[in-house]
Amino acid sequence: MGRKNSPSDDQEVNKLIEQYETAKAENHQIYLDGDQFADIADRYAFERRFNEAQEVINYGLYLHPENTDLLVEQAYLYLDTQKIQEAKEIASSITEEYNTEVKMLKAELLLTEGQLEAAQYIINTVEEADELETIINIVYLYLDMGYPECAKEWLDNGKKTFGNEEDFIAVTADYLAATNQTEAAIIQYNQLIDVDPYNASYWVGLAKCYFIIENSEKAIEACDFALAANEKFGEAYAYRAHSYFYLNNSDAAIADYQKAIEYKAIAPEVGNMFIGMAYTNKEDWSNADQCYLEVIRLFKEKGDGNSPLLVDTYTNAALATFELGNHEEAHEMCARAREINPSEPMVDLTEGKIYLKEGKDQEAFNAFKVALNGDSNAEMWFQVATAYSDEEMLPQAKICYEKVYNINPKYENVAGKLAALALIEGRVDDFFRYNNETTHPINEDMISDLLSQPYDRTEEGEQILKEVWERMKKEKGNK
Repeated sequence: MGRKNSPSDDQEVNKLIEQYETAKAENHQIYLDGDQFADIADRYAFERRFNEAQEVINYGLYLHPENTDLLVEQAYLYLDTQKIQEAKEIASSITEEYNTEVKMLKAELLLTEGQLEAAQYIINTVEEADELETIINIVYLYLDMGYPECAKEWLDNGKKTFGNEEDFIAVTADYLAATNQTEAAIIQYNQLIDVDPYNASYWVGLAKCYFIIENSEKAIEACDFALAANEKFGEAYAYRAHSYFYLNNSDAAIADYQKAIEYKAIAPEVGNMFIGMAYTNKEDWSNADQCYLEVIRLFKEKGDGNSPLLVDTYTNAALATFELGNHEEAHEMCARAREINPSEPMVDLTEGKIYLKEGKDQEAFNAFKVALNGDSNAEMWFQVATAYSDEEMLPQAKICYEKVYNINPKYENVAGKLAALALIEGRVDDFFRYNNETTHPINEDMISDLLSQPYDRTEEGEQILKEVWERMKKEKGNK
């Protein structure tokens, strides 16, 4: 969070940090202005080096007691570390009430509590409200706090004066991306890239848009350009990793997630969670398990052992440790997740999967029932169906896929799943019904290939394939 206005590659701040760290290493005192200490702390906070940020603030306040810049930075640091009450106390202690940054801080604290009208009142009293930098900061504040309609008002107000300014176009692009106006955002980012093709943040903004519309190849290409401009731009590694993960290129995803952690784009606990999922995709259960255990350790080290984010970690760890043969520990992991959130359906879904793998069908059914009672949308039914399908329990899978189809016929190509099951079970009419609705239908050539392969099929199975093939030829001829 920080003060929200510190560029991550500001050379002036880099020099200040070098001076500060050199003095610290040599055990020498260093004198800087209060705002310079605040800039150093802000950079550390941006890089999630919270302890070091606090150390800088303490030293700065020792030299500059009650300095407004440092107190503002202290309040934001408390916000970053979820210490809301401490942040409020610091904000209320600042005497320069008319300072713009102080007003922005107090507005953010009010928005944190959902007090929109009170926050708007404070923001509307900011003296530099007609300046571009102030407009940009207010837009980002409203976007970050979940009030895009308020952000739009400030964009509309500033457009006439600053509409052709590069910084204004940049905040407009970010607003469009944040409000799911992806195609319009892509146009804006491309316009920015034409102006400044070596700006890594513009390329990453474009990459995010392509990732949202599931064009992973384009997202990777945009990240490549971002890293060509700045090889230490952590966000580019993060989004390239997400894109590789989506394309099932787990090795490339793991390497980029490690770089994203190194360059502070994602917190180590989040990065290791993603890396663990990539190892899970590879069925490298040992490395996956180690990653999940590291995530748990990091949360506990922060004193946040009951974080809701750990629920997913424990459920993923349960599946990994089960595959390593630790069945009892797998159920213990589910129990720990349930302690954090007793009503989370994913915990029961995971335990149901484990019961299926153990051959405990009734226990699995009961667990799935609890999960579906908590969340009966198409996604949950699909996951239960997939769990049954993975264990080759096709009648149960069919029932669940049909539930998905009834909720949303276009969900995750569920029609294709039902078509394949119908073909396996010899339900020819159902096969054609679902196959005609799927995004990737089985065609005549595919059936012909199946017939030509020396599979160990029953006579009935052979006859069904021939019947389907003949019917496909006939329908093709009719067309």
